[in-house]
Formats: sequence, C-alpha cells, structure tokens
Amino acid sequence: MPIVMGLDQHRAQITAEWIDLATGEVSRGRVAPADRAAVRRFLSRFAGRELEVVLEATTGWRVVVEELERVGTGVHLARRRRAGCAD
Repeated sequence: MPIVMGLDQHRAQITAEWIDLATGEVSRGRVAPADRAAVRRFLSRFAGRELEVVLEATTGWRVVVEELERVGTGVHLARRRRAGCAD
C-alpha cells in the first residue's frame, strides 16, 4: 500500500505530512533549506516505497516535482482555487 503525502512548500522550507496506508501511521517532517539537495535527502527515506504526493504549484515547485519524478513518485499538483484557498 502506498504512502500518501502532502507538501506545503515555501521559499525557506517545505513541510511534509504523510500517512502510511498499510499501518495507518501519520508522520510529519520538514525540509530545509527548500532546495534540490535537501529534497533529495528527504526523499531517500522512502526508497523502495510506493509514494503519492500532492503539492501546490507555487514558487520552486518544478524542482520538487523533478525530484519526486526521479524516484518514481506519483505527483499531483493542486491549484489554489481547487484546493479551497482564498486569494
């Protein structure tokens, strides 16, 4: 069963929260700085696991998506209005 994760990305850091659907365990982590190398290190803990991630298309999202795709992650982009966010 996959791990399902949401990412809240900002210029300085990325906050991640995920649930392992096999165990029901919910976890949280932080990626800082919010750069390619830090994202790559963070994702290494999920090596060999099925991972589905949703993130908002905000500043720097392409780098994060490239790293997620590099490890075979299912990536889902949320648009602000569809996610229920106000401008």
